[in-house]
Amino acid sequence: MKQTTAVRGLVLALSLAAGAAVAQDAMTSAQVRTALTDGGYTDISDVEFKNGIWKADVRDANGNKIDVRLDPATGRIYPENAGATSLGEADIRAKLTAAGYTRIDDVKFDDGMWEAEADNAQGVRMDLKLDPQDGRVVSESRD
Repeated sequence: MKQTTAVRGLVLALSLAAGAAVAQDAMTSAQVRTALTDGGYTDISDVEFKNGIWKADVRDANGNKIDVRLDPATGRIYPENAGATSLGEADIRAKLTAAGYTRIDDVKFDDGMWEAEADNAQGVRMDLKLDPQDGRVVSESRD
């Protein structure tokens, strides 16, 4: 009986872990490459999922070699050379505060996305990447 309970517990734990991995990594590498090609990018290389976000090296429509990031849930592309957004640092701080983050530091616009460090609701220090248009948290990884 104890062994059956232990096996069920192990199966449940593995299922939950697999679900979490899928949630974090909703797109596959092939889907990322397709999204980039559809977005007009060429010479796609070094596609990797790191710190909760997809990253790749590409050539843009002008032939410039740039880095891009992709939202793993939506496939939205964030080129490093994207210009300023309508959101400012105060807007990002307000959105993070409303989302329950505390001790918000190092808020900056870099490589086409907003970045910040903050404590999540559990008090864990996190590195955050935010969408430059709506301030939504795209990725959260341990600092």
